[in-house]
Amino acid sequence: MGYIKLNGKEFDADVAISAYNRNFNVLDGENAGRVMTGRMVRDIIGTYIGHQLTVFRRGDNYQGLDEFWDYLVEHSVDDSVQLEAADGQTTISYEAYYTSASQDMEKVENGINYWGEIEVSFVPMEAQVTP
Repeated sequence: MGYIKLNGKEFDADVAISAYNRNFNVLDGENAGRVMTGRMVRDIIGTYIGHQLTVFRRGDNYQGLDEFWDYLVEHSVDDSVQLEAADGQTTISYEAYYTSASQDMEKVENGINYWGEIEVSFVPMEAQVTP
């Protein structure tokens, strides 16, 4: 079951996760590249495990979804957040940053804006796996 905690604040009671993606990127340093024989020479810095989440409201709890959006906006100018998320059958906790999030409006009814799912990607500040 997927969940999310940002800076120790758990959002599970207020929002639910409809899409949960874990990903990793292996980054090389400046000494990586092809040599004259065509062989690739690696200069591995490490593997960065990140998460991409799509969060939606729990029932009719639009307020919980609004609070999650507001939290993301408020902390978007922080250098990083501490993310705790599901990873395999356990959890992973790491310092992460995010540079964008998106949310579509579902409808406007009686002067109230009803917003839909929030998509956000978290990128680790440091490699979790190093050579």
